[in-house]
Amino acid sequence: MKKYLVLLLFALITTVSFGQSNYPDVVYLKNGSIIRGVIIEQVPNKSIKIETADKSVVVFQMDEIEKITKETPPETKELKNNSDRRKGYIGLSIGASIPIGDFADETNGLAKTGIQLNLVNFGYRFSENFGISATWFGAANPLDLNDIDPWSYGGLMVGPLLSFPLSEKAEWDFRPMIGYSVTRVPDLGFGTEQASSFAFNIGTVFRINVGNKVALLLSADYFSTKPEFEDYNFDQQIGTISLGFGVAYRLK
Repeated sequence: MKKYLVLLLFALITTVSFGQSNYPDVVYLKNGSIIRGVIIEQVPNKSIKIETADKSVVVFQMDEIEKITKETPPETKELKNNSDRRKGYIGLSIGASIPIGDFADETNGLAKTGIQLNLVNFGYRFSENFGISATWFGAANPLDLNDIDPWSYGGLMVGPLLSFPLSEKAEWDFRPMIGYSVTRVPDLGFGTEQASSFAFNIGTVFRINVGNKVALLLSADYFSTKPEFEDYNFDQQIGTISLGFGVAYRLK
């Protein structure tokens, strides 16, 4: 009876040990060979018996062995990499501001492709995939007329962030945002004027992590606002697609 109790206790200990350790054993032999598997029997200072992935059982004497270690399974490494994702980033970017719709119409906004500067590009995750995003930007679009100042506008936007890892080095963000924009109308002979308006932005960012603390940003955004100019007695629908490139500091 005692013999069976001892065997049962040994089986329980073995089961718990394997349950607590998901790492395969790695045996380095003095002849340069490397054997991976699970050690199923070990006689101290004498020999080990290891079962390999193809269910073969091999016995080695201790004087044949250089060292014995554990190896992290690939799935465990992947989970660790995901858990090591940094929470967010803050950076800046610059790129082209491409007018669309009425803003680009030759009988309406007269805007041509200009430049957009995002002085702040911010994103931070509160959970695995969800967080908050924000941007502070300025842009200018020249007119299809000579000697006329460009359309200029800028604002502060904020909204939710949906973030997904694409690989160990790349992440993708989706960021719909709303905010406040200030636009300056070009001087068409009656002076200039500024107007504030509600604005929204739908954008996406691909982040390439080139270092532990540095990432490159590739962004594409659709921006829309409609300021009303009282002195000029008209409103202007502004719509652009911006394509940007930038750099960011990765936040913990």
